[in-house]
Amino acid sequence: MTAGPHLPNDLQAQRAAFHAELERLSIMPLWLNLGAAVQSEPRVEGVPHIWRWRDIKPMMLRGGDLITPQEAERRVLMLINPAFDRKSARTIGMIFGGIQFLMPGEIADSHRHSPSAHRFIIEGDGAYTAVDGERTLMRKGDYVTTPAWAWHDHGNDSAQPMAWLDGLDLPFVNLLDANFFEDYAQGDHQRQPILRESEDSLHRWGRGLRPAWQAPARSDLSPVLNYRWTTSRDALHALRHDAGSPFDGIILEYVNPLTGGPTLPTLSAYLQLLRRDEHTQAHRHTASTIYHVAEGGGGSRIGGRDILWEEGDTFVIPSWVEHEHWSTGGEAVLFSYSDRPILRAFGLLREAASGRKD
Repeated sequence: MTAGPHLPNDLQAQRAAFHAELERLSIMPLWLNLGAAVQSEPRVEGVPHIWRWRDIKPMMLRGGDLITPQEAERRVLMLINPAFDRKSARTIGMIFGGIQFLMPGEIADSHRHSPSAHRFIIEGDGAYTAVDGERTLMRKGDYVTTPAWAWHDHGNDSAQPMAWLDGLDLPFVNLLDANFFEDYAQGDHQRQPILRESEDSLHRWGRGLRPAWQAPARSDLSPVLNYRWTTSRDALHALRHDAGSPFDGIILEYVNPLTGGPTLPTLSAYLQLLRRDEHTQAHRHTASTIYHVAEGGGGSRIGGRDILWEEGDTFVIPSWVEHEHWSTGGEAVLFSYSDRPILRAFGLLREAASGRKD
């Protein structure tokens, strides 16, 4: 709102003095900032972007020669959206993505933090993650969960580098001013004690059965530590003859077996198959999404921009931006995760098909 020439000079002066006084009190009148509070559609800051594995891997290996995991706390290459400040922890929306890696023989010390985390293994075979007393060996394509405030450490006892995509709700927790962190400080601070057999959570909770004598500690968290690639990929291909989603092809959500909901309260994760020559229809939704190419190659049209991708690449789709996908030269499998549970919890999840006629 601005003072027009039709207003008396004394009224214009009174308004100017009034607004100046409000500013000194750190108060902003709504009528001077209505555009920021009332929007016909989301005003999205993040932009579509892709990080190429062929660029990341050499830098990863170089970082392995220069910085130890102990110096870095976690040796992670943060994927920061070009629209955001480089020191932020935002990849898109309320989610963060980063490439974490361990060289042979390395350990990432045990710690815990308020943000929930999960990991999709990009490369390697034989490193481990330990979460609250259980250890799992990680292989390419595995999906590993780490609930908020759970002790966790990593180690690479294999003879090759290991790399995985870290996903966290870090921007959301920071927005709420609720982020806490703690190093493990008992005995060997590098590794927490292992209290259960390897893959105990999978045997106990991940086979469509549960021990009748035991109740889970929390129903809102998936009790399964590692969703194996071989099982997940087989489930995806078992449905390949289904019509699937017109917008995402054959897409499966990793779920909490206790509730059928997302594996973590703030993060939902998916695996999707794009069959040979499949081209999905365009749609958009208020959930922001990070994609990682697990297998094959193809492309996505995001907000009118074509992005071509291949195995190992990671790309993002901002909230309320139209997008569609296609495979090239065969089939493709995409892993993805989003802040969908946050939006759903607050009644803010909205989806719409493309209005295009072509």
